Amino acid sequence: MKSFATGTQRKTDLVINFHMTESCNYKCSYCYAIWDDLEAKSELHRSSDKVESLLENLASYFLSDNPLKARMGYENVRLNFAGGEPMLLGQRFIDAVKRANHLGFKTSLITNGHYLTSEILDDIGASLDVLGISYDSADHDIAKKIGRVDRKNRWITADDLLSICSRYRTLNPTGVLKLNTVVNTVNKDDSLLPLMTQINPDKWKLLKVLPVHNHDLVISQDEYLAYVNRHQVLSDFIVEEDNDAMTHTYLMINPEGRFYQNSEAGSGYLLSDSILAAGVEKALEQIPFDVSGFQQRYQLIPAVEV
Repeated sequence: MKSFATGTQRKTDLVINFHMTESCNYKCSYCYAIWDDLEAKSELHRSSDKVESLLENLASYFLSDNPLKARMGYENVRLNFAGGEPMLLGQRFIDAVKRANHLGFKTSLITNGHYLTSEILDDIGASLDVLGISYDSADHDIAKKIGRVDRKNRWITADDLLSICSRYRTLNPTGVLKLNTVVNTVNKDDSLLPLMTQINPDKWKLLKVLPVHNHDLVISQDEYLAYVNRHQVLSDFIVEEDNDAMTHTYLMINPEGRFYQNSEAGSGYLLSDSILAAGVEKALEQIPFDVSGFQQRYQLIPAVEV
């Protein structure tokens, strides 16, 4: 798998994951982007002014000198738009990406690809520094058992994924293409070797399913490693990520505009106060953030790491 760099280390981007909405067209059984106390009406995207204020607050703090920057030495800040499925928000999502770019953020997207039409890619593809697509199986039955189909049983086929990836690379030759696969009880014996060989992404992240709310799809470490080893020939772009690597090493904001972290007990989330009410610095102090763990995932691996 990807090995740690032994030569000169580059400075990393600080990556902030903004989960714009809990809503999604899929119902993945393992989904951790569920906030039990969150009401749909409280999601910031319902007010463009609030989303803009959040982005401005984040830019004011993270893009200027601050204690975290002094400690980490990051050069750029990338705002990663995620969900739920952020593209369900249509123009509100597109406006947020463009506003973030205008403020000086690098931008990226994690999507299931369902709404990533050619028209939308043509609009924002060139400005997305990273395009991440979640894809667990090229087998419809497996995808359906996981919940990666919509109410009409529609999903992203292997051909659809190939088309999206090809178009993004045409629009943004310097952009980074990454794919995420969550290894769980349903797809642990599956193989994506032919498809990933054909796509040849910059990065394919294999995540061991994280039991935040639902423990039904949890697999053993041996089962996870068996999946990884099955794809060993693709080790040049595979990155492994188990549960330990995911605890407190991401900087995340929920749809209400609060920093949050996964609890170590796998029983929900730790939440800060509202960033708009408390301010970035105070809210950031209210949640744990493992800087060394973050740097191990981002700074110490080659420049393609995202």
